[in-house]
Amino acid sequence: MKRLWVLGSSVLLLVPACSDSNGSGSSPIGDGPSLAGLLHAVPDTADSRGNPVYYGNLTVVRAGQLPDNFDDDLALLVENSSGQVFLPDAVRSGIREPEFAQFAGFDTRQIAVALEYGVLPDTVAVLVGTMKSGAIQKGLEASPGGEATTKEQVGAVTYLSLGEDGASDFGSVSPIRRVGQPLRLAIEGDTLYWGRTRASVEAAVGAVANAAPSLADDANYLAVAGALDAAKVANGILVAPAAAESWSLAGLGETFQGDASTVTVALLYATPAMATAAVAAFRAHIESGVSLVSSAPWSEVLTVVDISAAGPLMTATLTSKRPGLAANVVVTQDNLLQF
Repeated sequence: MKRLWVLGSSVLLLVPACSDSNGSGSSPIGDGPSLAGLLHAVPDTADSRGNPVYYGNLTVVRAGQLPDNFDDDLALLVENSSGQVFLPDAVRSGIREPEFAQFAGFDTRQIAVALEYGVLPDTVAVLVGTMKSGAIQKGLEASPGGEATTKEQVGAVTYLSLGEDGASDFGSVSPIRRVGQPLRLAIEGDTLYWGRTRASVEAAVGAVANAAPSLADDANYLAVAGALDAAKVANGILVAPAAAESWSLAGLGETFQGDASTVTVALLYATPAMATAAVAAFRAHIESGVSLVSSAPWSEVLTVVDISAAGPLMTATLTSKRPGLAANVVVTQDNLLQF
C-alpha cells in the first residue's frame, strides 16, 4: 500500500462550511486556502524564517471529489498523490488509526488545506476546513486523560488544552498524542491551530489578527508563495538559503499525475539581473548536474518544461518521474537548488 508522505497554495475550491454554534464559519485568514493567505498565520520570527514552511492543498489533490467516508477519502488522497499527500505531523502520525477521528473530532474529509511551520516544541499546524470546536472538545474529552481537557473562550477564539506544559504523559498515549505530549488547540471560524504550547498557538492567532508581523507582511515571501499558488500546487514548501545559495528565498511545489508529477521551482534573487542569469544556470544544472544524495543525474528524473525570469523571480516548471521529489529534496538536503 502507498504511504503518506513522511516529513519531520490561484482560485481554490475550498470545502464548503456551514455555520453553527460549534465554531464553524468563514476563515479569519484572508484568502485562507492559498499558501500566500496562510502565511498570515506564520509569525515573522527567526525560527519561522530559518526553517521550511510546509503546505498541503487536499482540495487540489481530491480534484473535485469528496468521498462519503474517511477510508475512501484517505485512499483517494493517497492514490491521487502517489502516496505523497502532505499532512502536518500532528495529524499524519496517527491518522490511519480508527481512534484518531474519535479523539480529534474530525478526519481528513474536514481538511481542505494545511500548513506546518516551526520547530519542536513550538511547531504549529494550521488547518482550514470544516472542523467544529464542539466536536473537537468532545473528542479530546473522550481520549485517554481527556478528563483534564480545559476550554477557554477569548472573543471569537476557542482554546482547548490537554496535558501539562512541557511534560509527556505516557499513560495517555493515543493517536492524537503519540508520546503523551500536551495539546494546545485554538479554533476560530474554519481555522484550527494545533500545537504543543499555548504561546506558539497564540502567536499564530495573533499574527492572523495583525497583533504581530507575519510572513505575509514580507513581499519576498508573498512573491514566492504567489508563484506556487499560480501553479495550483498540491504540496508546497518555502525554504531559506542553507548552503550559501545565491537566491534569498526558494519555493518548491508539486502536483501529481499518476506515477509522475510536475515540480514548480520559484527562486527569488536580490536583483532582476541575477534572476535572468539563473535561468541558463539552472537549466544547465538540470541537464548536466548530479544529485548529491543519489549520485544520479538530475536529467534522469527531471525534464525542463519552462524556465523564465520576471523581475527578481526565476520560475521553473519541470516534469518528474519521482513523485514526492520536491519534499525529498528539502528533507534530505539534496542539491537541486544549489547551482
